Amino acid sequence: MKSVKWDQILETLTKHYMPFTLLSEERLAEVSSVLRFIQLREGEIFQMRGGVSHDYLYVVEGCLELTHSGVVRTLHGSKDTSKRPYILPHAPESCTILARDNSILCHADRDLLDELISWDEMVHFTEDYDTTLHDQLEFIRNSLVFRRMPLFAVEEAFKRMKHKSVKAGKEVVRQGEAGDSFYVIVTGTAEAFQTGLYDDSPKKVAELSMGDTFGSDALISGKARDETVRMTQDGTLLVLGKDDFGELIGKELVKTIPSKVARTMLDHDYGLIDVRYAEEYDEMHIPGSILIPLYELRDRIGELDKAKKYVIYCHSGNRSAIAAMLLAQNSIEALSMEGGIRDWEFEIETVGPSLESACEV
Repeated sequence: MKSVKWDQILETLTKHYMPFTLLSEERLAEVSSVLRFIQLREGEIFQMRGGVSHDYLYVVEGCLELTHSGVVRTLHGSKDTSKRPYILPHAPESCTILARDNSILCHADRDLLDELISWDEMVHFTEDYDTTLHDQLEFIRNSLVFRRMPLFAVEEAFKRMKHKSVKAGKEVVRQGEAGDSFYVIVTGTAEAFQTGLYDDSPKKVAELSMGDTFGSDALISGKARDETVRMTQDGTLLVLGKDDFGELIGKELVKTIPSKVARTMLDHDYGLIDVRYAEEYDEMHIPGSILIPLYELRDRIGELDKAKKYVIYCHSGNRSAIAAMLLAQNSIEALSMEGGIRDWEFEIETVGPSLESACEV
């Protein structure tokens, strides 16, 4: 699809469709990774199946008929008012789509979308007390090491990092030495060299710049460093010590529980908090849950009873883990429910419009 058309579609999504209306500019720049667009001509028939998390379907333009389990719904694209997405059936079930007009559909991977929402909320928290930390979190967004870490651990890692200024020509780490730290390049550039078993001299294997990381392999494996990294420009590094790295990577900071255990705890006076958006809560929620969206939690902690214990859930577990960490920092015992409402096998309630009208886009 041409970039101009993509820009128009993205503009429509961000103006009219939840949760795109709530995402930051940084997350919107990444949103293409969670979306799939389908263009249908009038009269075309298309078979569609959602993922394991009841993915979202948006009708950006046109009109179509969607058939699932013998029920036919007419879905319209509109720019007149904010719209809710249609929730696709859980795989392996599928639905049949008939285009009544030339149409553009948007299929959103709900798990990946939930990850973007969670990251947005975490970065939002850092804005309140540390602008530098907020900027650093943004520029390492795609770092492989941090992508592998639980979101709730990333913020804690950055709090513990120290800044280090390094001159051009300085060797930061040397091959064969024991690993004692993990590094993120904030400014400047560097080169990585390795000497192979049969090499007479080191060979350059990588050029590193802002946002790149090094030093993790030795900390994770427990073996000696397998490369030498030398600065090629004056720069600034963020440094995380070995013990902190091991704790944050290898030790779970937040207590999590499976949904079956959570249900038992709810029968024993645990409170239940839903930290998703209000629109998600309206789609479906667990009976008895209190809605406190994650972005409001810091300001509403005073509403909670510190003598009470809580189970927290979201869509898939990302936001609830951040919430559990935040409550723990405020001396409130909280457990994050694994898999969120996505994996909840018990009672579900819906509020607001009827199923028929809620499914119309």
